[in-house]
Amino acid sequence: MTETMYAKEAADFLTDGREISLMEMGSEDINVSCSQGKINLWFGRQVSETLIRRVIFGISNVDPSVSHELEVICNFDTISVYESAGYTLISYSRTKGGYRTIFKLSFSKKFALDHFVKSIIDKLKEKGVKFTLHWDGSPGMMIHVYNELKKLDEMKIKRIEYKAVEYKAVEDKEDK
Repeated sequence: MTETMYAKEAADFLTDGREISLMEMGSEDINVSCSQGKINLWFGRQVSETLIRRVIFGISNVDPSVSHELEVICNFDTISVYESAGYTLISYSRTKGGYRTIFKLSFSKKFALDHFVKSIIDKLKEKGVKFTLHWDGSPGMMIHVYNELKKLDEMKIKRIEYKAVEYKAVEDKEDK
């Protein structure tokens, strides 16, 4: 039944045989831009923690293989704090002010997502937050993200870009 509903809703977007290359959705305080390799997210300073949580966990529900790389300058002991929160250490090196670390956050780890949401809230105290998620999303998965996030009253489609259709001229062999 879910597949039938998904296909029916997808048909609204995939008219005229065109394939989606980018889908942007959001509200005044949120922007979600999906392409085949990335999901770009922006949260404005006025967005609520509940809404951030619903967007992050909504994306996780659609595709738990989504990931985010996070760079942090911290002291050596703080590395284990991030690891215990579910982040995977990718690399670290000594730098001015401590260690430059790169962590991978997998959206399959719900407790790590909870920590991630809290870190977004902390950053929003200063300014809007923008970051990139990585995924192997297809046009169908972009629609699936929209179907999940449209449950939030604030979310609307802002823009859709379609792949350009290439037409190759077929050379007539008789002309040779």
